[in-house]
Amino acid sequence: MDLKEKVRELIEEVIEDMGYKLFDIQFGSENGRFALIIKIDKEGGVNIEDCAKVSRVIDPILEEADLVKKSWVLIVSSPGIK
Repeated sequence: MDLKEKVRELIEEVIEDMGYKLFDIQFGSENGRFALIIKIDKEGGVNIEDCAKVSRVIDPILEEADLVKKSWVLIVSSPGIK
């Protein structure tokens, strides 16, 4: 199971229980740090408050799982935000 699959397994149900759809999981870089980018969506679209709410819930889950063995940052956004 690769990292994306492990992340999906940890957070997909939690995100869906909050009323969102897990749209995509990506990896990137933010200010030189590894970035885990979670894209969420919902009927009518996602705003910044939605992203912040999901981030607050899934961040401790991902931290506890300790899947990424280096310094990293969590970014939650919508498919429409670049």
